[in-house]
Amino acid sequence: MIEIIFYGRGGMGAVTAGKILADAAILSGNYPEVSAFPSFGTERRGAPVQAFCRISDTPIWTRAHIEKADYAIVLDETVFGTHIISSIKETGALILNTPKCPSEIRETYDFGDSKITIVTADLTQIAFDLKLTTKENQPIVNTSVLGVITKSSVKISLADAQKAIENKFGASSKTALNVKAAQMAAELAEVGEVN
Repeated sequence: MIEIIFYGRGGMGAVTAGKILADAAILSGNYPEVSAFPSFGTERRGAPVQAFCRISDTPIWTRAHIEKADYAIVLDETVFGTHIISSIKETGALILNTPKCPSEIRETYDFGDSKITIVTADLTQIAFDLKLTTKENQPIVNTSVLGVITKSSVKISLADAQKAIENKFGASSKTALNVKAAQMAAELAEVGEVN
């Protein structure tokens, strides 16, 4: 079983990203069992939120929050800190929306002796470049992060992620932009492997 925590702010689509990832996992044929659910604090736009996703090739019996994740996916760098690092398994991975490279993140934060792989991509810039924003001109990054996930060891292809995005939003020009954002994120993501 692979356990994933999404971190973001209310209105960023962390919950939606978890649900789309669960659909992509099923579409891949590798993970017929999925579970995706949110955890809210004050339940308002801009407040920190978490969403959880489990994908597995065997039945998932647990419904509890994830304490130690295989993947921590951070949609907004302002919520990132040591509390997130400590929520990642020793050999897990961090996917971070940032213009910084993985080595900068490793130098800036205390990862201790962990073997956490760091993957970075500037999802915010991708959203602005594609004019993929909300009515309030906030960047939409929850779909582009799915492209980054396809570069990880999770057996979900970019085509699976694209189909899941289309399943969620239907056919439209906005959906096409979300798919393009996922493609760009997959191409631009930087992976900082641990030696």
